[in-house]
Amino acid sequence: MNFIAKLFAVIQGLVVVLVTLSAAPALAHGEKAQQPALRMRTVHWFDVDLSTRKLAVNQMLVVKGSFIPSNSWPAHVASIENTAYLNIGVPGPSFVRLDSRINGVPTIRSSSYERGEQYNFEVTLKARTPGRYHLHPIINVKDAGPMIGPGIWVEVVGDQATFENSITTLFNQTLNLETHGFANAAVWSAAWLVLALVWFGYWLTKLPLVLPRYRRATALGENADEMITTRDRQAALVIMVATLMLVAGGFIYASERWPVTTPLQTGKVKTPTLKMAPSPVSVTMDDARYRIPGRSFRIELTVSNSGKGPLNIGEFASGGLRFINSAVLKVTPKDQDDLVAQDALRVEGGPIKPGATQKIVIYADDAMWETQRMTTMIASPDAVVAGMLFLFDAQGNRYPVEISGPMIPLFGG
Repeated sequence: MNFIAKLFAVIQGLVVVLVTLSAAPALAHGEKAQQPALRMRTVHWFDVDLSTRKLAVNQMLVVKGSFIPSNSWPAHVASIENTAYLNIGVPGPSFVRLDSRINGVPTIRSSSYERGEQYNFEVTLKARTPGRYHLHPIINVKDAGPMIGPGIWVEVVGDQATFENSITTLFNQTLNLETHGFANAAVWSAAWLVLALVWFGYWLTKLPLVLPRYRRATALGENADEMITTRDRQAALVIMVATLMLVAGGFIYASERWPVTTPLQTGKVKTPTLKMAPSPVSVTMDDARYRIPGRSFRIELTVSNSGKGPLNIGEFASGGLRFINSAVLKVTPKDQDDLVAQDALRVEGGPIKPGATQKIVIYADDAMWETQRMTTMIASPDAVVAGMLFLFDAQGNRYPVEISGPMIPLFGG
């Protein structure tokens, strides 16, 4: 049995090594692996863009955009109305974040966001490491995880050795944050490692170690306390005293060396909602059907227009996918991985006349439903879908409206 167990362990190790060596480099974050219900019914992202697609080390990159927490937020997912935090998703420490704001409020702390309200964000980053990165805005929701926004490719050129990340403290000290505190952390790590090795080394002298002592400790009629000798207790006392002295000494040293400190900011900041002009549009989703063989989404809507001019549907966005009505809106993809179907939205029954309530049918047909793994929405227990509808008037004004409702999958036809 021991031989079989050892052979199995060797084979398992070889498999892990071979898989690791043969793995291809990841080109993106794998956001399409996220469940369609989370992508469609949590956070609607739009207008996300970068100030530049290519920059050098030490140059600034600004990420801007907007998001609306969905009114159809799944009941089983922790709500964004409790605690959430805006972040930027990028492979490794490729950038340094210098500033981030939502509706003009600094977001160095967590916040909460109301469903159905629009929030505009702006994040300033400093390029640190050369490379080509797929960058995403992300909202981390407490107890739910990250809600990933659309990704955009950005390239950083130059030499990382030239990167500068210095600050000036209140005491007019200039600190290099790339190296500040490293020596101190290394010394303390070494001290604790030495202490741990001394303690571990002492018990190595007490052979045999694990199994014989375990059997004796669990055997009926055996007094396990007899295995602990006076010398063992003395060694434990020495290690305990050394530990307490290191902790107390470290505290006293830090208090003398850095008498003025700022604790980590763990509170929440309130982010006000935007004061938006009343929308002239009201939309109700009457029926939604996804035809699996044709990868076609058909949605029946009731649209009311209380404005002074006709409105046309120019875009339907859901789960990070954008379907464009090219007769109304012209959109150029940001890069080869921008999830935009430029002429994939067909509208029947429009435009919506001023003062009228009309039945509209839209068709969002594209292979992206399959390639982006959105077709698994048919396996959702509640079969509810959601997305953003963007309507435009003759002057080019845009009116975003969320639509949501049950979806029926069609397996034929």
